[in-house]
Amino acid sequence: MAAPEAEIRRGFLPTEKATAFEKKVAWSVVALSLVAAVAGAAYVRLPLARIPAFIPAYEAALWTTDILTALLLFGQFANLRSRAVLVLASGYLFDAVMIVPHGLTFPGAFSETGLLGAGPQTAAWLYFFWHAGFPLFVLGYVLLLRGPANAAGSPAKEIAVAVGAVLLLAGGLMLLVTLARDHLPVAMDGYDYSRATRTGFTPGLWLMTAAVLWLLWRRSMPSVLELWLMVVMVAWLLDLAFSAVLSAQRFDLGFYAGRVYGLMAASFVLGALLVGTNRLSGDLTRALALAESRNAELIHSREDFARVQRFEAVGQLVGGVAHDFNNLLTVIAGGLDIVLHRAPRAENRKLLEASLEAAKRGERMTQQLLTFARRQVLRPEVIDANEVVSTIEGFIAHAAGETVRLKTKLGPTLWPVQVDRVQFETALVNLLLNARDAMEGSGEVVIETNNAVLDSGALPELAAGDYVVIRVSDTGGGMKPDVAARAFEPFFTTKGVGKGSGLGLSQVQGFARGASGEVKIVSQPGHGTTVEIYLPKSALRAPAPAPFTRGPIHHTAGNETVLVVEDDPAVLEIAVSGLTDLDYRVKTATNAQDALDLLRTDPGIQILFSDVVMPGRMNGAQLAIEARRLRPDLRVLLTSGYAASALAEEHGLPDTFDVLPKPYRQADLASKLRRVSGSAGS
Repeated sequence: MAAPEAEIRRGFLPTEKATAFEKKVAWSVVALSLVAAVAGAAYVRLPLARIPAFIPAYEAALWTTDILTALLLFGQFANLRSRAVLVLASGYLFDAVMIVPHGLTFPGAFSETGLLGAGPQTAAWLYFFWHAGFPLFVLGYVLLLRGPANAAGSPAKEIAVAVGAVLLLAGGLMLLVTLARDHLPVAMDGYDYSRATRTGFTPGLWLMTAAVLWLLWRRSMPSVLELWLMVVMVAWLLDLAFSAVLSAQRFDLGFYAGRVYGLMAASFVLGALLVGTNRLSGDLTRALALAESRNAELIHSREDFARVQRFEAVGQLVGGVAHDFNNLLTVIAGGLDIVLHRAPRAENRKLLEASLEAAKRGERMTQQLLTFARRQVLRPEVIDANEVVSTIEGFIAHAAGETVRLKTKLGPTLWPVQVDRVQFETALVNLLLNARDAMEGSGEVVIETNNAVLDSGALPELAAGDYVVIRVSDTGGGMKPDVAARAFEPFFTTKGVGKGSGLGLSQVQGFARGASGEVKIVSQPGHGTTVEIYLPKSALRAPAPAPFTRGPIHHTAGNETVLVVEDDPAVLEIAVSGLTDLDYRVKTATNAQDALDLLRTDPGIQILFSDVVMPGRMNGAQLAIEARRLRPDLRVLLTSGYAASALAEEHGLPDTFDVLPKPYRQADLASKLRRVSGSAGS
C-alpha cells in the first residue's frame, strides 16, 4: 500500500520532486522569456500611447491570479503543515493586497493625481515596496526549507495569524506612503523615474531579487514548487529590468513589457497548482485500482466465511479512503466554488471551471468507491437511459479495447427512470467488461434500449406495468444453464485465478433490485449471452442535460449564528468561508466537547452544522442529540461523505436529522440551511 500512497502525495507540489520533463518545460519557458527580453531591450525606451485603463485591467488580472495562488497554497499548508509554504502563501497574499492601493493611487487610472490622498511619489513607492516584499517572502520560504519548520498548532489559526500579519504590514506601508507623502524621497520626476535608477535604488532591488533566485538555484533536488518559483523569479527580474531599471518613464515599451512579465510571474505557480489539483482525479483512479486488487485476493480464500470477512475488510479500507477523498474534494471544489462566486468575472474563470469539473469527476469516482464499500450516498434521480449510454459510450468502448466492436441501438422515445446514475454507469461498465471477457477480448457487443409493457407473470419478480429495458448482448460462447443459474452469486466466476472478482454481475443485480427492477440472463452455449435490466418507468420527466453554470446563491438576512464543528482544518476553513459569504455569523469548534461548551455559554447560536465522523468519545450524531437536549430549539444540520444508512448503522444517526452529503457546493449548503431554518421556500 505504500506505493499508491506515495503516488497520491503527487498532489502536493512542495513535496513532489521535479521530473526531467518538468525541468525541460520550465527551462524552455525561461529561455523563451530571455530571448524575448534580449530582442526588446534595444527598444525599451520607445514611447508608446498612454492607455489609462491599462493599469486597472492589468492589476485586476494580477490580483485575481495572486489571490487564487494564495488560497491554494494556504490549502496545501493545511495538509502539509509546512511553515515554508505558509510564508510563500503569505507572499502571494501580500502581492495581492499591495496591488489594490497601487492601482488606486496610480495617476490617471481613476483620477488625474490618484485616489487615497496620493502624492506624486505615492504610486512609485508602493511599487517599490510591493516588488521588494515578494522576493523577501520567497527568501523566507527558502530559509525555512533548510530545517524542520512544521507548524504544531491549528492550521486555521496559523493561517489567520499570517493573514493578519500581511494585512498589518501592507496597511502600515500604505499609511507610510500616504501620510508621509510630502516627505518621501523623490523617485519620479513626472512620468520619468530614471532618478531611482541613477541613485541605485532600482538596481539594488533587482540585485536582491537575483540573490533570492541564486539561493533557489542552489537547491540540488528542487521540488515542483521550487522549480516554478525559479521561473517566477526570472520573470520578476525581467519585470523589474524592463519596468524600473532599463525603462525611463511610464508608458514606454519597457513599462508595458515589464508588466507582461509581471503577469507571467504571477501565473506560473498558479498553473502548476491547478495541474496538481487535477491529478487528484488520477489519485482516485489508483485508489479504485487498489480496491480491485484487494478484491482479487478474496478469490483465493477456501472458505466462504473467510471470503466475506476479507471483502468486508477491503470495503472498510476503500470506504475510509473514499471518505477522506470526499474531504479533500470538499476543500478543492468548495474553495473553487467560493472563488468563482467571489470573482464572477475573473480572467481565469475557464481554468477555475475546468478544475471544478475535474473535482466533480473525482466526486463521481469516489461515489463508485463508496458504492463498492456499501457506504455510498444514494442519489436517485430521474434520467434518460439513452443519454447515460451516449455519455459513457466512448469511455466503455475504450475500456473494452480495440478488438471489441461496440454498437448501440437506442429506442427513439424511451421512458424516464429513477435510479442512482453512478450505479447505473457502473452496472453498464461491469456488463461490458463481462461481455469482453466472455468473447476472450474479440467480438461484438450491442447495447440496446427500449420500452416494455409487462403482463402479470411475465417476470415472477416484477409486477405488471411499464418498464425500460437495457439489453447488453455479446457474441461470446454463451453459458451453460448451471453457470447462468449461479452467475449473480457473489464471488462466483468461471475466469482463471486473478482474472475476475465474481462481483460484477452481483453489483448489476444489486443495482437493478435497489431501483425496484430486476435483471435476467438469456444465454445458450455457442450463441452468446444477453443480460437484460428491467427498470420501472418513472412518473416524472427526465430533465434535459444542462451546461455548466454558476447560478446565483440566495443569501440569508444575516442575523443567524452557525456553530461549525469539523476536525479537518481545511474542510473547516471552506465551511467558514462559505457561511461567511452567505452572511451568517460563524463560530467554530474542532470537537464535540468544545462545541457543547460553546452551546452552554453562548445562547446566540441558532444553528449547529457538524461533521458526523469525528475522533474522540463523541461523534457528530451524539453531539446533535446532546445539543438538542441542552437546547431544544436548536436547529441541526449534519454533513458526511457516508450515506445516511451507513451513518445510522455505525454512528447511531437518527433519521430526524438532515444530512448534507460531502463534497458539497456553496449552493447546496445554502439550500440545506434554508430548509433547516424553515425558510426553504423564501
